Amino acid sequence: MGCRALVVVNRKARNGSADLEPALAALADTFGCPALFDVDDARDLAARLEDACGPGIERVAVAGGDGTINSVLQVLLRVRKPLGILPLGTANDLARTLGIPTDLAAAAGIIAAGRTKRIDVGVVNDRYFVNAAGLGFSTKLQEELPDWTKRHLGPLAYPLGVIRRWRRHRAFSVLIRADEGLVRRRVIQVTVANGRFYGGGMTAEQDARIDDGQLDVLMVQPGEWWRHVVGVIGLKRGVYPDAAPVIAERRTRFELGTVRPEWIATDGERSTQTPATFAVLPGALEVYVP
Repeated sequence: MGCRALVVVNRKARNGSADLEPALAALADTFGCPALFDVDDARDLAARLEDACGPGIERVAVAGGDGTINSVLQVLLRVRKPLGILPLGTANDLARTLGIPTDLAAAAGIIAAGRTKRIDVGVVNDRYFVNAAGLGFSTKLQEELPDWTKRHLGPLAYPLGVIRRWRRHRAFSVLIRADEGLVRRRVIQVTVANGRFYGGGMTAEQDARIDDGQLDVLMVQPGEWWRHVVGVIGLKRGVYPDAAPVIAERRTRFELGTVRPEWIATDGERSTQTPATFAVLPGALEVYVP
């Protein structure tokens, strides 16, 4: 049986994982021995991957985290190959949104079964994202979060990083232009979520879906410390009481500007700057789901 599946493997995430071999064996039973595409740095992946996605390759699986998935998005949208997910990352927010288990053999079984659905993709300044794009606190947190903390502490790395960063962060102004006009707000963080989960298990909105054709825009404003405690609880659950300094809106397209250029991270990777235009591409990506 010829090779009909390509598995992109984040080598850093693979180190220390004994679960990938059974997953590859499960894929081999259905597609023949899958072609492995080991990468050390996902940022140089796109050009190499497009050459590898020939007509004989029926599906592409990513063994890694949300950042590795983001790095193949542009190619998958262009070559129109379905995406399979083998969760090997720190947060695995897309897998959680889609209900894909962290057991890699079980995740491989979902790919082999062949059931798919189409999900939305967010875009900001021609950069795609599946979970969320963010600017402000989260982007600076990612810059300061060493790889070793995510590797050894897993999701616990994020709250520890928040504690370290909190006292030094400053609010900034954003100007949002949408159909209803212009609005200026003072914020600590702006998150534009496409899926239900982002940022290591935060919930965009309690009823958010990754196939609803909408973006959830969450703006965290300055406020007293106790209001931010309420806000963190709200961000975790996707429910925002009046005491929480969080403004939650739903949009399909808008522009966002800042006084000085601010870096924007897409699925956790710094990729573009303000001014920025955000939009949603409904049903743009086909993925394998339970």
